[in-house]
Amino acid sequence: MDSTSTQQTDAIGRGELPPLDRVRDDVWSLAQPMPGGHLAYSFTYLLVADDGGVHVVDPGWDSDENWERLLAALAVVAPEFLGAAAVSGITGTHLHPDHVGMAARLRRASGAQLSMHAVERAALARHSTRLLDLDEALGRLECWGVPEARRAELAQYVDRSPEGLVVAVDRDLQDGEQLPVPGFGLVAMSTPGHTAGHLCLRDDERRLILTGDHVLPTVFPGLGLGGPTSSNPLSDYVRSVAALAPFGDYEVLPGHGFRFTGLAERATECAEHHLTRARQVDAVLGEPGPERSVWEIASRLTWTAGWEGLHGFQLLSALNQTEMHRDFVRAGGLSDG
Repeated sequence: MDSTSTQQTDAIGRGELPPLDRVRDDVWSLAQPMPGGHLAYSFTYLLVADDGGVHVVDPGWDSDENWERLLAALAVVAPEFLGAAAVSGITGTHLHPDHVGMAARLRRASGAQLSMHAVERAALARHSTRLLDLDEALGRLECWGVPEARRAELAQYVDRSPEGLVVAVDRDLQDGEQLPVPGFGLVAMSTPGHTAGHLCLRDDERRLILTGDHVLPTVFPGLGLGGPTSSNPLSDYVRSVAALAPFGDYEVLPGHGFRFTGLAERATECAEHHLTRARQVDAVLGEPGPERSVWEIASRLTWTAGWEGLHGFQLLSALNQTEMHRDFVRAGGLSDG
């Protein structure tokens, strides 16, 4: 895996935000700051269409500062327009607010339609009406074997919708559909795993692929982070990573980090990271003795912060991931791989 932007990697080395970066004559990347500390920014991509309009992919976290950054970038890439009037379309790779939080503001200001995968649109609708059912939350924690003294700590996070989720999606995108961006052959690829309706976008002529949070250069994407699904997110992820194989020599424009080549290698690494955790779970399940709860399995695994260092949302996330890996193993996912 090799970086294709010295601007981005040099800025990272200095601990700075990458500047507006020209990927192609008609493709730009804009780093948009985000809160939380785990990742400093997400990338917004600006595609300048043949008709002069700008198609925005993943506008980023909604803040006044990011709004001004976006307007400044639009003034550079489409100077003949005034502000948001340059925007002719908006696409979200997935529902997380660090990617589409500002889509609602941009949609109102520009009149452009927002497009996302139909599955993601339905998930957003569920998030907009979801309320915490404390009894249900506590019941799930009990089923996981969480000690009673820790349940109150975790219950508040069960199925909680992230703040800042955009709701108004105008157009559903399906796998294989070409986006209406003049001069671009931009094709939507369904790549579930991180969320159930995650999309990658590829342009075969430019040999570019926008991967959202599906494949990242510096961190491994979390899985199952879009709400409950009927399928196992790890199984979905392994399959959708394999679907990227024909495009392994494309330049990757990810949601975080820096643009790079070496997609095939990095995609394999990302899948292997999660399969390694599944093998750890399999080893625990194979030990003699009574059936172990999700809590007991998770306590036996290796975590970056250490098991004792997990609290609140991070602990709940670890338990969710453990359940996902346990179910993957029980369904024969490791033998299928």
